[in-house]
Amino acid sequence: MLPGYSVDDPTTRKTTHSKTLVYKSGFTYVHPLEGGQDSARIAQARAALNSTNMPKAAGMIVPGDTAGGDSSFMPSYVSLDGKVLQFDAYIKEDVPEIPAEGYRIRQFNICYFLVDDSIRIGELKQENSGIAQGTFLKRHRVPKAGAGGPGAADYIGWEDFKIGSQIAFYGRTMLITGCDRFTRDYYATKGMPQGDPLTVPKDPYFMRRKAAEEKVALKAPNDQRQRFLAFNRKVLRFYCLWDDRNSIYGERRPFVLHFYLEDDTVEVCEVHLPNDGRDSFPKMLRRQKLPFDDREALQDIGSVPTRFYTDKDFQIGARIRVFGRDFLIYDCDDFTKAHYQKKYNVHHFPNLTDRIRTPAVEPPRREVPPPTGFGTDADSLGSIYNLIPKQPRRDEGKLMDMQGKALRLLGKFEDPTVQEDMDRKFVITFYLSDDTISIFEPPQQNSGIIGGKFLERCQILNPETGQNYSPFDFTVGALVELNRYKFRLLDSDEFTRKYLESKGEYLRSQLYKVSLNGIMSDLQQRNEQAKEALTAAFRIMDEDRSGNINHMEFLQTLKMLHYDIEVEDAEPLLAWFDPEWKGYISYAEFCDAIVRAPKFPAFQKKFLAERKKNVNSPVGRSGSGLDVNANR
Repeated sequence: MLPGYSVDDPTTRKTTHSKTLVYKSGFTYVHPLEGGQDSARIAQARAALNSTNMPKAAGMIVPGDTAGGDSSFMPSYVSLDGKVLQFDAYIKEDVPEIPAEGYRIRQFNICYFLVDDSIRIGELKQENSGIAQGTFLKRHRVPKAGAGGPGAADYIGWEDFKIGSQIAFYGRTMLITGCDRFTRDYYATKGMPQGDPLTVPKDPYFMRRKAAEEKVALKAPNDQRQRFLAFNRKVLRFYCLWDDRNSIYGERRPFVLHFYLEDDTVEVCEVHLPNDGRDSFPKMLRRQKLPFDDREALQDIGSVPTRFYTDKDFQIGARIRVFGRDFLIYDCDDFTKAHYQKKYNVHHFPNLTDRIRTPAVEPPRREVPPPTGFGTDADSLGSIYNLIPKQPRRDEGKLMDMQGKALRLLGKFEDPTVQEDMDRKFVITFYLSDDTISIFEPPQQNSGIIGGKFLERCQILNPETGQNYSPFDFTVGALVELNRYKFRLLDSDEFTRKYLESKGEYLRSQLYKVSLNGIMSDLQQRNEQAKEALTAAFRIMDEDRSGNINHMEFLQTLKMLHYDIEVEDAEPLLAWFDPEWKGYISYAEFCDAIVRAPKFPAFQKKFLAERKKNVNSPVGRSGSGLDVNANR
C-alpha cells in the first residue's frame, strides 16, 4: 500500500463525536451543530429535551429554543450559577415523652439552588436545646410527597414555595414563614409575588427557662455569689486622717481606707512617711465588717452587731469611727467618685486636702564643719559625706597637660609687725596642674633668719571668694592672703607674665606648637601604638560619612589631636596628605601618608625649595592652599 493512502474499514463502527461544549468570552456554552453525520443524533437529543418527560432545571436554556431562530444564548448553568432562594420555616414537633413540655418549635433555613433545583435545609441553633442541630437535609433534589415516577413533576420546584404554605420533606411538614429580599424580587419577576412574613410561635420550653432565670434574679438580689461575680476586685478607696493631738504624744496620721463592694468589708492601711520612726506594719485594721456602733461591738462580746457600715455611709467630710478612733475622710480616687455618681447620683466631691495639710517644716540646713586639719579640705569633706572617706577625684586631663608648669612670683610681707620682717623676700609658686601653692624663702646673709620652705605645697582658700585660689589671682602688684599672712606681689618670671597676659593661651601654644616634622613623627608613633584614636578623630570630622574630609576639616582633626598649626604653614602638610590636590583627603590617603612619614622631611625640603623658585602659587592652588568647599 502506498504511503499516504488509507482505506476505511466498513465493518468497524465510528465512535467519535463532535464537540459541543465551547469556552468563549469567559463563558461556557453548548455549541449548536447543524448538518453533518451527527445531525440526526442532535435532533433526537433536542426532541428529548423539549419533551415533558425529561427533567429540566428552572429557566434552563437549550440550543434552538430561542425565539426567531437566534442561536446566541446564555446557558442555564452560567446564568443561574450562585443564585439561591432562601426561605424561613419551622416545625411544630410533638414531645409525647415529656408531658410538661407538650411540643417544641424547631426553626429551619431552606436554600433552593436554581442551577440544578436542589435543596439544602439547615436547622438554626438554639442554646441548650439538647438537639444535635446544624445540617438537617443535605443538598439534593427532593421528590414530592407521594410521587410515583422519575419525571420532573415528581420533584419539588421553586413554584412550590410560598409564604404560608406547607411543604413536606420526607414526611416532615414545614411551614414557610418568610424569605429574603432576593427571593422576593425573583418571584416578583416571575409573576408570583410572596406575601408578608409570618410570626414564629414561641417555644414553651425556652419561655419557661427564661421566666425561671428572671425569677431567680428577683428572688435573691443580695446573693453573695452574684455580688462576688459583679463586684469582685472592685474596691472604694478613701483617704483619711486620724487627729490624735489631744492625747499625750498624739499626732496627725494619714491612712487609706478600703471598702470592698463584694462583701461590705473594710480595711485600714497605714501610710508610712520617710523617717516617721514607726515600724512598717501594713495595716491598722485587717479586712472585716466594720460595726456602725463600736461600743455595742466592744461591750457585748458574744453578740453580733446589728448594723455595719455600707458604701452609702462614706462621703467626703464625714467622720468614720473605727473602734474608738475618729477618721476624717478628705478625698477619694476616681473609681470611687464614678461609683457614687452612678449609684447615688452624687456629683459634688469637695477636696479637703489643702485644709488638712500640715505646714511643711523646712529641714535643717546641713552646715559644713571646719576642716579637721588632716589632709586637704577635700579630704575633710569626704569624711562628712561618707562613713568611710573616699579619695577625692582629680582632674586627670589637667594633671597630664599642666604637669611641671608653675607660676613663680616674688613677694614680701605687706604689714610686717617687726623690723626684721621688712626685708624678707619670698618666692610664691602656683602649680597649674592641681592649683596648689608653696612658698620658699631664699636665705639672706646676715639677716638672722634661716631661709628655706615657708609653706608646704597645699591648696589654699581665697578668703574673699571662699574658693581655691586661681592662677589669675596672682598678678604683679596684687595683695594675697595665705594662711593669714598678707603678701604683696612684686615681680614674676617671663613665663608667668606671658601666661597671665594671654589668659592662658600662651601656655597652650607652648604645649602644643610643634614643627611639621614633629607632627608627622608623632602621628606615626600614634599609629603604631593607638591607631584607634586616629581613626576616631577622622570619623568625628567626617560628618557626612563619605570617607573624605576637606583641608579645613583636616586641620581641625590635627587640633583635636593637640597639634596647633598655623594655616599659612600647613601647605606642605596638605600637599603630603593630598598629592593630587583634589581639595579633600580620603581615609586611605590619610593612613598611607602616616605610614610614609619617614620620607616627609625630604619632601618638605624639596617642596619649600620649589616654592621659593616659583614666585606665583602652583597651578590649581589658592593663596593659602585651602579648598574648603571641594567636591567629595
